[in-house]
Amino acid sequence: MYRSLSSIGIVLTTIVFTACSDSISANANTHVSVQDQCDPASFNAAIGAGACSKQGNMTFAQFNGELSATQQVAAWRFMPPNLTVRVGQSITATNDGGEVHTFTEVAQFGGGIVPSLNQASGNTGVAPECQALTAADMIASGATFTADAETTVGTEHYQCCIHPWMRVTVTVTG
Repeated sequence: MYRSLSSIGIVLTTIVFTACSDSISANANTHVSVQDQCDPASFNAAIGAGACSKQGNMTFAQFNGELSATQQVAAWRFMPPNLTVRVGQSITATNDGGEVHTFTEVAQFGGGIVPSLNQASGNTGVAPECQALTAADMIASGATFTADAETTVGTEHYQCCIHPWMRVTVTVTG
């Protein structure tokens, strides 16, 4: 009799654990790192005090040189650039860089709110969602932003509306 009760207890514990772990994974957040490597001295001198608040190794001149040559700056990126999540999951973006960024869902990738960066990156058509930003959409260095939970299967696009080459494509599965 004790062996039967013990076996039932093990089975029930396994069922409860499995149900809880499925629930946790279905509602878990998926993380994106927002990255840049701005050098505070040169960025703050060129853009203004506080433009870069974390030590990086790329000067403002190097940033502009790479942007002019390649239409992007490789150190300014979302990691990972492609992500798969399930319906019900949220995406959390943490700004691990020194500049302010956005993590904005857009119907299609496009330009952002800084005309000179749009021009230099070849993104002359501004994404309409970038034109509707508020202060709450800005992610300061060290801050985190959580996008709403995904509700439909398909493909979604997120970009930084300041640095429009910073992009992630999200595949939402059932």
